[in-house]
Amino acid sequence: MSGIIDELLQRIADFHRSRPVVPEYPMVAPVLEALDEARSPALVEARHLPVLRHLDAVRLSGDEAVDAVLEEFLSLAPALPWIQTAGYRGVLSQEFHDNYGYVQLIGPKSIVEHRSVRVGIAVWGPNLHYPSHHHEAEELYHVLAGQPSFSSEGVCRITKPGDAVHHEPWQPHQQDFGATPTVLLYCWAGAVVADATLT
Repeated sequence: MSGIIDELLQRIADFHRSRPVVPEYPMVAPVLEALDEARSPALVEARHLPVLRHLDAVRLSGDEAVDAVLEEFLSLAPALPWIQTAGYRGVLSQEFHDNYGYVQLIGPKSIVEHRSVRVGIAVWGPNLHYPSHHHEAEELYHVLAGQPSFSSEGVCRITKPGDAVHHEPWQPHQQDFGATPTVLLYCWAGAVVADATLT
């Protein structure tokens, strides 16, 4: 019997291998190794958050590799354990918390346990600002839906589905989300146990 997210993990691995950025980022190698070795449980306990209401407005991009991940994720989303960063509670607004959440597929205390890699998918509702934050882990985002802008060290970049955004360890960065829901595939490598903290 296959695990609940095995097909999603395979599609994420295929996606990473399809991207021209893969050779540029050595961190992708341990991520792919973790994806290839992961075996998920047959069932997990679903945990819902208000952000799930935005998924009905998510549209496919036309990029075959992006949409393969997005379609599988959207089909599984109601059955998955949605979480938020514990350190943001009581710090970021209720509006922010009502409009964001993520599913950690691989990593510490995740569907598939791993101590040096995190892989997950996060969703933000329209017109949110995610203030400056950082983390010890190296990070690579891929945009699956939406047109978020990423700002770091005085440089702002508007992205579209299929684009990659890389952050070095401890590099402060912030995001602004556009008029439609944003879905981001993320992976962390290295010191992945500690969550992000606001800067």
